[in-house]
Amino acid sequence: MKVSLNWLKDYLDVYGTAEEISDTLTALGLEASYEITGKSFTNVVLGKVVKCGPHENADKLSVCEVDTGDGKNHTIVCGAPNVKSGIHVPVAKVGATLNNGDFKIKQAKLRGVESSGMICSERELAISDEHEGIMILDTKAELGTPIEEILIFKEDTLFEIDLTPNRGDCLSHLGVARELGIGSGRDVKRRAVAINESANPTSNEIKVTIEDPDACPRYAARVVMGVKVEPSPQWLVDRLASIGQSSINNIVDAANYVLMDSGHPMHTFDLDTISGNEIIVRYAQNGETFTTLDNEKRDLKDFHLLICDAEKPIALAGIMGGINSEINDGTINILIESAYFTPTVVRKGAKVLDLSTEASRRFERDTDIDGIIPAINQLAALIVEVAGGEICKGIVDEYPAEKMQRTIDFSPEKCEALLGTHIPKNKIENIFVSLQITHKKQNGRFQCNIPSFRNDLAREVDLFEEVARVIGYDNIPSATQFTGSYNSFVEDDQKLDSLLRNQLQANGFHEHYSNSLQHEKDTLHFSGGEAIELKNPFSQDMAFIRNSIIPGLLMAASYNEKRQEKGFKLFEIGAIHNQSKKPATGSKEKFHLGLLWYGEPQPHWRNYEDRDLFRCKGEIVQLLESVGLSNISYKVGMEKGFETSLKIYSGKTQIGKFGIPDSKVLKQYDLKIKPMVCDLSLQNLRELWQNRKMAYKPPTAFPSMSRDIALQVSRDLPAEDLLKTIQKEGGHTLKNISLFDVYQSEDVGDKNKSLAFSLKFQSENATLTDSEVDADVEKILVSLNKAHGATQR
Repeated sequence: MKVSLNWLKDYLDVYGTAEEISDTLTALGLEASYEITGKSFTNVVLGKVVKCGPHENADKLSVCEVDTGDGKNHTIVCGAPNVKSGIHVPVAKVGATLNNGDFKIKQAKLRGVESSGMICSERELAISDEHEGIMILDTKAELGTPIEEILIFKEDTLFEIDLTPNRGDCLSHLGVARELGIGSGRDVKRRAVAINESANPTSNEIKVTIEDPDACPRYAARVVMGVKVEPSPQWLVDRLASIGQSSINNIVDAANYVLMDSGHPMHTFDLDTISGNEIIVRYAQNGETFTTLDNEKRDLKDFHLLICDAEKPIALAGIMGGINSEINDGTINILIESAYFTPTVVRKGAKVLDLSTEASRRFERDTDIDGIIPAINQLAALIVEVAGGEICKGIVDEYPAEKMQRTIDFSPEKCEALLGTHIPKNKIENIFVSLQITHKKQNGRFQCNIPSFRNDLAREVDLFEEVARVIGYDNIPSATQFTGSYNSFVEDDQKLDSLLRNQLQANGFHEHYSNSLQHEKDTLHFSGGEAIELKNPFSQDMAFIRNSIIPGLLMAASYNEKRQEKGFKLFEIGAIHNQSKKPATGSKEKFHLGLLWYGEPQPHWRNYEDRDLFRCKGEIVQLLESVGLSNISYKVGMEKGFETSLKIYSGKTQIGKFGIPDSKVLKQYDLKIKPMVCDLSLQNLRELWQNRKMAYKPPTAFPSMSRDIALQVSRDLPAEDLLKTIQKEGGHTLKNISLFDVYQSEDVGDKNKSLAFSLKFQSENATLTDSEVDADVEKILVSLNKAHGATQR
């Protein structure tokens, strides 16, 4: 939002430099930047378009002959749609500068025609943001007169304020002035408005009906008759231009001025277009259409709130008026609307229509329900000042259920405990006064009455935050000590996620992030439960919330395959959703870990084993054991969407599934190479991980001894069988077994292989002797020979 310093001075005396004011606002939570405005050009003079014709080589350009009072006409090529013969315009001559010297006018050739200067728009002269056409001047000054002598350029400081969504009360000069008044201890009030009503009771003859008070808790209307629609007086034009607003006419400008001044959005209707002297606030019907002021025909839903007369809709409540009731040059009588619309109603209606306006922006952030009457009186008085006419007697104020003032109990002790510093009670009282919060002391606490314009203050902790920001966060000393209860600490549910993520990255996996919104066909392949369909999807490709983590990984694999990636490993941690079997419980959110192996490992000077089902299965076991999960096993099972699949267990708990996707699935994702995928339930993993048993075991004080054995066995014999036998026969002193070599050649026969194991022995009670270890190794060799026919090489 743009705020003018000169405008702020209407409310309070502002001291300090622009930088100091900007820093003050930022410290109060209103992030601000600034620029000093005024004359930003040189050598721009008054000119007259003597002749205007089309450009031979461009449909949208005109060639103009312009007299600037120096005895000769200048040829200027112009692209503005409103340029024509006989008008007075600001002309930047060759050598002129714009935008504080950043842009210099030079002689140029445009589509084959020499152009000696430029006819300027309001934006090029930094008067406003208007740039749809050139600026046309109504003046009798001599041609060649410097433009700054015709237009008054007042130096001003313009603040650009970035507000958080909860501070809708600061979307006006009044709101920003209130904030500046906090630091200086000055009370900022609304403008004093004098209303002179006529004896004409027309206002009271307007009937207002609110069909849903929850959507529109309050609606006020007032009538001004006998106005004359014409250009606004120069002071109003200049005031709006100071914040980049263009002048339209005196009625619309008056409404825009009050909006930017005090912050409450209002709308003006041509009273003579309203049927039956009746206003009805109702919801639209599905399929109902309405043409707004921008001449766009809108298709409405049943959640759009309408302002209607006895026959037709005349405005989209809180968003935009209708073209059928707009103010035009023939308007004589005006109905002013000042209402309070529920923020969620306006926000939903505007978002669906993709229609954001200055009014909707404020209603979405909540407005001051008690500011409705002061705002409508301010606008009525201003309209009479700039457009004549008379204010009819009375206001129609439909307010079915009056909103009670919000009261919050405030504990100074709790505030000090939260902020970590001592704050004298008299200082807290002064802060409440500066915030216009009335209060009274009761049993060592403050009973605070919240002003109606502060809709963001709803809880005691909100007041703690107000105290902190007024004191200044930088002025609160840092605490050197902290005390608290261990009960306040909670288990980090995502700690396991971080451990898994680190392990996977260390093992060559790349993390992938998928869109959680998918096409319906992506939700049908894997058994993730019934998918949830969005009521208002962006497109059919994003109409469902994903019910499986695997489709996103397959899409990523397909994308990389088409870019000639030969081999890679991907993982993703994310949420999936599915419909609950009990309608009352709604949807279920579950977190899953997805893994994908594609193609061959990256080329390396070492020979790697093929990336097959068994190697990937081993990587899963290694991953889970690395974070402390043990007793991992697999069972063959047919899973939906898989050609080959295994169920993964930890003890008796199924924690996931693993396998190769079905060929139909691969065809949908246009994958030529079959990847392997794994889907692990993080919910189950977290529960097992949090309940794992950890025991401390002190390191033994006695040395270990190692023995290597090489065994010749049948090629069909799994190494796991040998490992189990060695572990069983090794006794309590065998601490570790590792397979360090696999050898297959003619030396051991075509049907045999050689496996080499390293055995580590260590006692908890004494130093082992060679004879004791050799006896254990001999026992192991005998058992291996009997059980598996293994012979020592």
